Parts: sequence; structure tokens; C-alpha cells
Amino acid sequence: MDLTTLAQLILLILRNLNFKPRKHKLEDIAYAIAAYLLGVQVTKLGIPPSTLYYYTKKLGIKRRREEKPPCPSCNSNKVIKNGSSRGKAKYKCKTCGRTFYQTSNHKMSREQKERILNEYLNRASIRGIARVEGKPLTTVYSLIKRKGIEAYVNLLVLQEQLKSFTAKVTVIDESWTYLRVRHGPKRENLWIWNALADGLPFFTTGDRDYKTFSFLLNSLPKSEVNYTDDYSVYQVLDNHIASKKYTYTVESYNSYCRAHLARLARDTRAVNRSERMVDYSLALLNVMYPHVFSREKTPLNEAYWKGVQNIRENLI
Repeated sequence: MDLTTLAQLILLILRNLNFKPRKHKLEDIAYAIAAYLLGVQVTKLGIPPSTLYYYTKKLGIKRRREEKPPCPSCNSNKVIKNGSSRGKAKYKCKTCGRTFYQTSNHKMSREQKERILNEYLNRASIRGIARVEGKPLTTVYSLIKRKGIEAYVNLLVLQEQLKSFTAKVTVIDESWTYLRVRHGPKRENLWIWNALADGLPFFTTGDRDYKTFSFLLNSLPKSEVNYTDDYSVYQVLDNHIASKKYTYTVESYNSYCRAHLARLARDTRAVNRSERMVDYSLALLNVMYPHVFSREKTPLNEAYWKGVQNIRENLI
């Protein structure tokens, strides 16, 4: 309730009780009482504290005391106000001397964390997840980024372990997306290089040049046959067959990523601002929704499946 509305209510009560002050107007007294109850300092009315105390006692009302948070260190209730910073009230504990802010509790349960990750991996925007879950945008973003980093690092370790295997078929292709940059041109091209080794997804991001492709090539296990399109950088591959006839599986994986991640759908309301977040999001997708794009079981994809299941169990 604001100051004006409360003053009008108090004025109505004073008139019904037939109060007739001698030196001050009834409207000024009602306004001063409302300011006193809301903790607003009013100095221009010139009403002495004794008069204010007299009328508040007659009305039988008391000023509501502000509840102060307990100290997060010693859990003491002996807390006093200690100014403010950036619009947030600061408090000081008289027991241990710690200064702290009164912040909301943004802790989440395991079920809510898993629900947020599932919502993010089903084409929901981070801002939309924050509205639905009732959590701050920064809290949701930090959770997704933290879990994405864990998934990305664990996938890199798993890929190093899979280099000892030999894939029967590897299909490689690149897909385009963009970054919305704050300075310079509005858009910056970003290429996602995807490879399916016996149906297992491997990826890297960067420019559409040989340097970025070499990063992907170094992470892949050896392959008996490599299928790509006729892009020139693929000519360095051994046992290479350039034909669009055999790249439908990796193109299906590109569509799979766009269908699950809002940041890869070419939409102006869900854009990328960080190349690293694209890597973390793809790693989260491969861990939370593991999928092998091959019907044939090989030692490589069986080892990958066990490794990804272990990563997912320890992720949340």
C-alpha cells in the first residue's frame, strides 16, 4: 500500500472517530501517521512527536517493525542495518561483526535442476525457463553453463579414450549459425563441424577453414571409410568418398541439434552471444539425450554409450 492510499484510510478513520485537533489539520496528521507507519521520513509537516504519538495511541495502531534476516555465519538475531549498496540493504551482525546482504534463497533441488536442463534441451529459451521456474535469469544461465562445462570436459576425456578404436564409417559435414556480437557488425558467422563415427557425434566450432577442421580431425578415431561432400578441405582424408548420397545421416544430426536447441534455430529471439556456449549446449545435448545415429552395433559405439551414461549419472 502506498503512502497516499494509507493516509486517506487513516483520515477516514479519524473523521469517523470525530477527532478535532486544535493546532494541526486532520489531513496533515493522517499523512504524518501514514508516513510513520511506512517508515517514510516527513519533515515539512511540522507535527511534534508527542502529537503523533498521541493520535497513533488513540487509534490503537503500532508501527510494523521490519524483519531483519539472521546472520548467515553465526545465525544470530542481533543484526542492525548498515547502509545499502546498489539498491540492496546491508546488515551487520553485532555478534561476529560480519556485514552481509539480504538475498533470496536461489537453491534448487536435484529434480528442478534436471527439469531446467530438459527444458533448455527442448528448445526453451533461458529467459523463458526463468519465468516458468520462478528463478532469476542469471541463476538459470549459471546452472546451464556450469553443467555444460562439465559435460564438455567429460566428453573430451571420453573422446581421447575412444581414439584406440577404429570406426567402420565416418560421415563429416558442417552447418552454419551465427553470433550476435555487441560491437562491430551485428552478426558473425559461426560454423559447426559435425562428424558421425559409427553413428557417434563429434563436433567442433569455429570458421569454415582447414584450421578448424583439423581440430575435429584430431579428435576422431581412425576410420575405414570417410564420407563427405565435395568441400575442398576434405581432400586430406584417407579412404575418402565425396558424395552427398552418403551424408544424409550427419545432415539428420544437424537437424536434430536445431530441433532441440533454441540458440541454433535461426530466430532473432534466441541467438548466440558466445561461441563457448554453443559448445557447452551441444555437449549437454549429447550427454542428456545420447543418441547413436547407426543401427549397427560396434565396439566403438558400445564403449561410447557406456561412457556417456556414466557422465549423465554424475552430471546432476
